[in-house]
Amino acid sequence: MLVDTAVWAWIGALAMGAGTVPPLWAWYSRSSATGGSHAVYYGTLAGVTGVAALAYLAMALGVGTLSTAVGELEVVRYVDWLVTTPLILLYLGLLARPSRRVLAGLIGVDVVVIAGGVTAAATGGTVSWVAFGVAGAAYLALVYGLLVSLPRSASAAGDRVRAVFGTLRNITVVLWTLYPVVWLLAPTGFGLLTPATEMLVFVYLDIVSKVGFVVVAVAGADALDRLGADRGVAVGDSVGADAAGERTTALGDD
Repeated sequence: MLVDTAVWAWIGALAMGAGTVPPLWAWYSRSSATGGSHAVYYGTLAGVTGVAALAYLAMALGVGTLSTAVGELEVVRYVDWLVTTPLILLYLGLLARPSRRVLAGLIGVDVVVIAGGVTAAATGGTVSWVAFGVAGAAYLALVYGLLVSLPRSASAAGDRVRAVFGTLRNITVVLWTLYPVVWLLAPTGFGLLTPATEMLVFVYLDIVSKVGFVVVAVAGADALDRLGADRGVAVGDSVGADAAGERTTALGDD
């Protein structure tokens, strides 16, 4: 065995914990310097890596594993994804400011992807592959939403905002696409990877897709100032309507 799975889980916990520092520091620094903190933006980013850190800590301690007929299921990993992937989509939505329906639809499809994945991992035979197929089809719909629907319905203006959004969106699409590939190669699929190697690859992908996302988002935080026209508006409040009369997702500084 390459390295015990617990070792990789500890590495994941430490990396995610470290990744939580930049948004919290940026939040504190901005609040101290200007009185405007962009709290919801930074809080969302901190939630991505903070929840993942707790999940990896649980896995390192051997908590959250369920024995099934086909093997051990890391339930806490899927709980992590069920929380953190919608947070990533939420942050993209807060930048792009699509209609509520578009953002809710993306998050709903994302939940279907995760639910299909955990069902496929917890079962075997035909049921497992059908669940994987459903999750795969839902993921294709999610990718379409991120590449087409979300930008098309976006109401945010400004080249800097669009540039940061585009970079974060592309990071998300490219890296998330690798997860089902790992699932297929792991014991859940064709069994070409050992459990330790599976954990190693998932830790690496999680670090790049979560910590990397957060670091890039914090580095591009100057784009948040371009959203200042909606200062003081809470999440979900209306700042305008699209062609269909739907509300857009917006927020301001706390």
